[in-house]
Amino acid sequence: MPLAPEPERPDIDPGYGIGDPQYPFTPIEWDDVANRLSESRNYWVATTRPSGRAHSVPVWGVWCEDAFWFFAGPESLTARNLERDGAAEVHLESGDDVVLLFGEFETVAATDALASAYQAKYGLTGDGSETGFRLRLSKAIAWREHDFPSSATRWRF
Repeated sequence: MPLAPEPERPDIDPGYGIGDPQYPFTPIEWDDVANRLSESRNYWVATTRPSGRAHSVPVWGVWCEDAFWFFAGPESLTARNLERDGAAEVHLESGDDVVLLFGEFETVAATDALASAYQAKYGLTGDGSETGFRLRLSKAIAWREHDFPSSATRWRF
């Protein structure tokens, strides 16, 4: 069954116009967000190093079975960070049509659906040496620059 979260206003500083009556809330539809996630080629994954410093890296990934999935080499800093602390964020590239995902990554084995999604999107399935990660979504935020702050929307999972 596809996700069907309820949209709500995000907790953003009121100085940005959130809650101002001149900007009525016109939430983005979750299906639009899911389509953007499916169609994006590159994603930014932000993790935390053992020192507490942020680590962000662009990755290829797929939106499949209502979740974000990607692969990383087992010795990569991203994989090591996620093995130690799965809390992370995923962002799309655009600063004008923003999608931010928040949650915990779990290590997963590649499924047939995931392999098929990677093959269809990137023309490859990997050699099996990489670690698979799936984001257990806790929150998502999206907005469009052209109608912000009216379009600023949050979903909780």
